[in-house]
Amino acid sequence: MKSPEALEDYLYRNIPISEAMGVRVARASTDSISLTAPLQANINHKRTAFGGSLQAVATLACWTLLHVNLREDADPSEIVITNSNIDYIRPVTADFTATATLPDSARWQQFLKTFDRHGRARIQLTAHVMQDDYVAIDYTGTFAALKTG
Repeated sequence: MKSPEALEDYLYRNIPISEAMGVRVARASTDSISLTAPLQANINHKRTAFGGSLQAVATLACWTLLHVNLREDADPSEIVITNSNIDYIRPVTADFTATATLPDSARWQQFLKTFDRHGRARIQLTAHVMQDDYVAIDYTGTFAALKTG
């Protein structure tokens, strides 16, 4: 697996808005990805984090988690988001972290089986956006993966 620094560089080169938003890879494994972002680069007129920025960082955390896991399989693939839902629980007033985690093993294995068999599959991933010790955002996104090689 790529180091957090190499993964961050990949995101900056391939998803340029991640650099503009100040996104950093805080933690990366095949089980979870944590991305941080500064409030200052994502602030709105109320001096809180812009809702679109929160959704973008949560989406990026989930996308990156799927990217890392599919790269581990060594099959070239395209990943796109097909649907998302976000619950804004509390305003974000400081730097924040979005953490995406793999679903339970049975769902993940079913996704991989479908992906291997048909060359495409969908999976629902979740992320939580945290400020300090509280959850500010609950995010769910459905992602589609398509083999390209």
